[in-house]
Amino acid sequence: MIDDFYQAALAALTHHLDEARVPYTLDDGELLVDSHRIGLSIGFEDFVVQGEHTLAPLDVQIHLDGDDGDRFRVGTLGVGSDRATALREAIFEWHLLAAAPLLAALGAPLQKRRAASEPQRLAGWDIFPGRIGIRGAIPPELRSGSPFYRSLFEGLREVISRWDEPERYTLRSIYIMASRDAETAEVQAAVDGLVNEDLVRVLSGLSWPAGGEPYLVKQLFVLRHQGQR
Repeated sequence: MIDDFYQAALAALTHHLDEARVPYTLDDGELLVDSHRIGLSIGFEDFVVQGEHTLAPLDVQIHLDGDDGDRFRVGTLGVGSDRATALREAIFEWHLLAAAPLLAALGAPLQKRRAASEPQRLAGWDIFPGRIGIRGAIPPELRSGSPFYRSLFEGLREVISRWDEPERYTLRSIYIMASRDAETAEVQAAVDGLVNEDLVRVLSGLSWPAGGEPYLVKQLFVLRHQGQR
């Protein structure tokens, strides 16, 4: 079953690159894109049946140029009426959360001709947001472009502005996961796969919107710096 998830994840990457019209080479189960090598590690134990639904809890590490895979690591949960559907949904969510923004940062954005695909810049870095993943009710304040979302970006800017300027081309990541019930919000945040207390402090100070029901939101941001010139 691990190989099924691996092949599905690899197919999602190659489909993205084909759609973006970016050339690549397959080499011993890994992708060579421009001057970068992309490998995958799949974490999956078993499907879980809950009533009429089958759940596929999936953990994927993307190894960029031989790193340990934690920079762009994201857990997803596929939900379907059967195993095949749950597998497909888990890979679909993973691609939108993590793979798509990383590939965009590597020069393979989809919808190239749209102005919206141009990367935003924060504190000297290009930023590529993955799709927001939400479990539970979706408060309208969490939608992209909302005042809250803009305040979230300002919080990211505050933290990123304290980073050292890299000498060479560099990719980094920020991962946010926040849960909210009727009374409290809890924020977890990581930089390059490691918990970052500075980022947690800044984001915990935001007014996370309260919905009618509890929710959990997560998002991965890939950041790119061309280095000192």
